Parts: sequence; structure tokens; C-alpha cells
Amino acid sequence: MRFLIVSIVGVCMAFLLAGIVVLAGPAVPSVSNMTLTDPVDLNACSTVVIWCNATITDDDGWYNEVDTVNATLWDEAAVNEGDSDDNSNHYTNLSCALGENISATDVFVNCSFTLQYYANPANWTCKIRVNDSSSNVGSNSTNLTVNTLIALDAEDTMNFGSLDPGVTSPDDVNNTVTNCGNVAIDLNLSGTDLTNTSATVTNITVGSIKYNVTNYSQDYATGMTSLSATSTRADFNLGKRTNGAMTNKTYWKISIPSVIENLIYTGTVTFTAVTDS
Repeated sequence: MRFLIVSIVGVCMAFLLAGIVVLAGPAVPSVSNMTLTDPVDLNACSTVVIWCNATITDDDGWYNEVDTVNATLWDEAAVNEGDSDDNSNHYTNLSCALGENISATDVFVNCSFTLQYYANPANWTCKIRVNDSSSNVGSNSTNLTVNTLIALDAEDTMNFGSLDPGVTSPDDVNNTVTNCGNVAIDLNLSGTDLTNTSATVTNITVGSIKYNVTNYSQDYATGMTSLSATSTRADFNLGKRTNGAMTNKTYWKISIPSVIENLIYTGTVTFTAVTDS
């Protein structure tokens, strides 16, 4: 009877060992060696392409196993990974490109994102996910910084038209300013005299040009500020873009000297974006 018991135990052990072999399954892919564009410098009123790359590893062989690779980039202080795409704070790449074959188990992957100029200046997270043909998923994430962009665009010209000597502009000349960055802005304004190389009597001094950056049709004498050769801050409060372009008008008038020649006078007005205060 004792020998029979020993024999049964041996059979059980053999059965258990065979069961362990059957439980071995497909390898789970992994994401490693992440490299990315950091920091990110945006382009004024335009886009910039950035990269979030990595090495994909599948011990069963990446060529037959790796199915899809995707990536998400998001401002972790503003939204969550699973939220919808928004040019200010969330981007998705559903088809990252497999690149250089490193080995039978490893392959390089390229995940690009086209960021708008108004993407939030913040600490962002990039997460890459790989799905294999056995429905296994591997992922990894890392952080990058999107820098602050302070920028604007203004109309190229302001034409005050034809005015007689001693006359002040009857109507405002508008110049529309667009926020081309990712933070709210004020303006620094400066200018030059309006001149003509043929003039022998006088030119139009820079202080004859006046502006109001918030209110239309203000009185030239009491409701507007004289332009100066020295850059002067104007409280413009132009927010950063969210959906449509963020723009606002500025308003300008000019006073013509009482004695002046019948010529075309030109000068320069400089708009500079500064952080809203």
C-alpha cells in the first residue's frame, strides 16, 4: 500500500508540471527609451510639428505581433488623458509610424503632433501605447514643457487719407490686432514722425498721431493718447485664442499742421506684444 501511494503522488506532480507549460502565453509589448521635443517653442499665428518617439519591444517578434501604436499629448493641469482633442490642451495621434528595425524584437516608433500657436504654456504629458495581435497593451509616458509665446499680428498700413492743413481726422482709422501667442497680451506702442524727403516747410511729428486701444470715436484732444518715439504700454487685455482667432481693433486719429505742403507723408507705428498685466 505504501508503494501505491508514492506512485500516485508522482503522477500528480507530472500533471501539475504539464499544466504550468500550458499557461505560458504571448509576450506583452513594452514601450521604452522615450525621446521627445522638449522644450517646445511655438510659431506665432502658425503651427509647429513636435515628436514623441520610443522603442517598442515584443519578445514574440515585433513584425508579426505589433498591431497599432498611438499616442496622446495633453496638458495635465487642464484636462485628462481620455478627454476630447482641443488645440489648447489635448492632441491625439492614432497612427504613429514604425521606423527603424532595431532587432527582431525591437522597433523604433515615431509619434508626431502638430501644435497650434495657442497651445497652453504648461507641463504636458506624452503617452505612447502599443497594441499587439494578441490584444495585449503596453504603454509608457513622459513629460515636456510648452513655452510661453508672446506675439501679435497687426494690419500692415494705416491710411489717414487726404486731409487739409490744420484739420484733425474726422473719423477713426482702425487697425486690427490679432493675438498670435498662447497668453493674454497688452501692447507697447511707439512711432516715428511722418515725413516726405521733398518737404521743405515741415513734417508731421509723431505726437500728432493719437490712439485709443479700447474705445471707438473718442475726442482727439481728451479721449486719445499721443503716440511717442518711446515705447508706451497700452492696457489692451487681448486674451489668447480658444476657438476662433482672438482679435480686437485699435483706433487712431491724426492732426495736420496748419502750414504744410501738399505731399504724401509716411512714417512707422510699431506694435509690440507684452504679457497682459
